[in-house]
Amino acid sequence: MKLRLVCAMALVVLFASVAGAQTKVTGAQTCAKPEVVGTQEVSDKTGHTMSLVKYGCNWTTPLEMEGLKTKDGASVAFSDVTATRASAEGTYVANMDNGDKFFCSFRDSSAMKDGKPGPAKGTWSYTGGTGKLKGVSGKGTYGVTANADGTASVTVEGEYSIAAPAMKKTTTKKKD
Repeated sequence: MKLRLVCAMALVVLFASVAGAQTKVTGAQTCAKPEVVGTQEVSDKTGHTMSLVKYGCNWTTPLEMEGLKTKDGASVAFSDVTATRASAEGTYVANMDNGDKFFCSFRDSSAMKDGKPGPAKGTWSYTGGTGKLKGVSGKGTYGVTANADGTASVTVEGEYSIAAPAMKKTTTKKKD
């Protein structure tokens, strides 16, 4: 009986360590010129605008997760721009090569110079996924460099884990 209890405890510790393990990911993508859905002048200072923007992106160096690779994706962001600073906050949806998806929230900022944004740095975190990526969690950082043609180059790094599926609890009734 003691041996079974020790073995059971060892399995619990093993599964807990595997379930919490983080896997590192890195990748790069190129994003098309932004599609500006709408922009509004704020009027509190010259050049202050807020916009809703959508970007389509293709992974040039895919993230690899659970045997899948990122293919493409899109972000929708709220952008706040002044003469000296730009920031964005939004959601990114990635498409994997098998059709699964993952979702991330993100936030970044950059300095503005001569009306153009400099390199941006940001953070992201997974908010969900489908298929093999259901139960994904994790976070990371990214950098964005604006290209002369209006596109952007993005580098991504971080870590993820997938929650183990909940085990069904079975009960048996005792016969009286």
